[in-house]
Amino acid sequence: MKDTATHIEVGAPAAQARLTWYTFNCALFAAIGSLLYGIDSGIISTTISHDTFKEYFAPYTDDISGAVVSTFGAGSFFGVICAGWTADRFGRKRTIQVAALIALVSGAIQAGSVHVGMLIAGRIVGGFAVGMMNMVIPIYNSEIAPPRWRGLVSGLHAQFVGFGFAAANWIGYGCSFSTGQFQWRFPLAVQCIPAIVLLAGIAFLPFSPRWLLENGRSEEAFEVYKKLNEADGTTEEAAQLAKFTEMRIQMEEYNKNVVPSYKTLFSTPAYRKRLMLACLVQAFTQLSGINVINYYQTTLYQGVGITGHNITLLAGIYGLVGPIANMVCLAYIDRWGRKPTMWITGIVMSCNMAILMALTSQYTGTTNTTGQGATIAFIFTFSIVYSLGYNSVHYIYVPEILSQAMRARGSVVSVCCNIVINIILNQISPRAFASVGYKYYALFLSTNIVGAAVVYMVFVETKGRTLEEIGELFGEKPKSTDDDLKQSGTHAQAPATGDNSSSMQS
Repeated sequence: MKDTATHIEVGAPAAQARLTWYTFNCALFAAIGSLLYGIDSGIISTTISHDTFKEYFAPYTDDISGAVVSTFGAGSFFGVICAGWTADRFGRKRTIQVAALIALVSGAIQAGSVHVGMLIAGRIVGGFAVGMMNMVIPIYNSEIAPPRWRGLVSGLHAQFVGFGFAAANWIGYGCSFSTGQFQWRFPLAVQCIPAIVLLAGIAFLPFSPRWLLENGRSEEAFEVYKKLNEADGTTEEAAQLAKFTEMRIQMEEYNKNVVPSYKTLFSTPAYRKRLMLACLVQAFTQLSGINVINYYQTTLYQGVGITGHNITLLAGIYGLVGPIANMVCLAYIDRWGRKPTMWITGIVMSCNMAILMALTSQYTGTTNTTGQGATIAFIFTFSIVYSLGYNSVHYIYVPEILSQAMRARGSVVSVCCNIVINIILNQISPRAFASVGYKYYALFLSTNIVGAAVVYMVFVETKGRTLEEIGELFGEKPKSTDDDLKQSGTHAQAPATGDNSSSMQS
């Protein structure tokens, strides 16, 4: 680093960081873990429907089927809790690495299962792995992203989860035409492929610069920060140094005054408000009704007269419309903003659910093909609307509103809220559909309206702000960085740098 570029005058404007190919590719590679999450979560729905699967594990009762599906969610719950500790202790990168290794073992256990107990054990282990992925990947991508592009970069997690679900549906559809144990062992073995790719390349990903700073590795953090951020203008390195120095000083101030713990998270008003919003956005995501439709769409298709391979074919097509719509969201979320995207989505989902409720009440069990087609169309439309809004935003919003010291812990609590609500809905939905039928949709019509109102009145907008600036929206005002800089002179000196290449890739 040249001496002329190792300082910047206090108060000099810092250029807006661009999204570099290096940063985007890092986030894209981390999102392979998101793809793994989508495949692992979705592959079981078609696998357990194959006749060869049921024959191999006979007697395959409803209780066993429920255990195979629900234990995955239980494993995910504990994986999230574990990731909250490992993400702070060993880093976001190492947590992804460990989760990929566990997922590989899980896929091998499931594909090689010789009895149902072994299969269930593999599902629990797999749930644990993807729970870790689901918690830490949005955090990692949020921390490496430039403020202007954080929505796009963080939203890659949801995009690849959607791709994973879609891939799982089409793999299941294709294997429905095969015979023998290959019909169900191959889909389960596919889970190993993204895990292997992730393990092979994770060493080349950088650590999160904010995690490095939090752990006192400022020299390495600055080197990573320079690679991740490229500023416009002729004073590129000076602009990088200004922003890095601001981030470093604020984090040092937080570290002096904050003891990271769950007690601090719940007892400090500013953190408690952040946690409340994080939990609310996760709750509204599940209470939208999207997973009820995802999991029971085949039952809905059967209810309007669809039979045979057409059911899994529709499920495969359904799995594609969400990721396509989500790409539109990622392209515009940093312009739309988080808050308007969420409350507008809530209102539109309520309207969609009301129409779906009316159509289902009129055409379930009938031979009216026009009505049946309209019902299926609004099932698809609901997925599109959800993917334009909540699908990516809840993964973007949670890590960016939580402070560095509490990001992992706050994410644990909020994601666990998501999982618990999902488990409850999975348990009650079959009985609800059996008891009240189409009237069950009224629950989600109401929760979407409530969610839209709460977002509009309570949530804060975060687009375009640095993660440190977002803290000021919640009343956190650390010691002035300008004052700190002036106390040590009129220049912000860059950290002394050495050869960090080996530690960056270790």
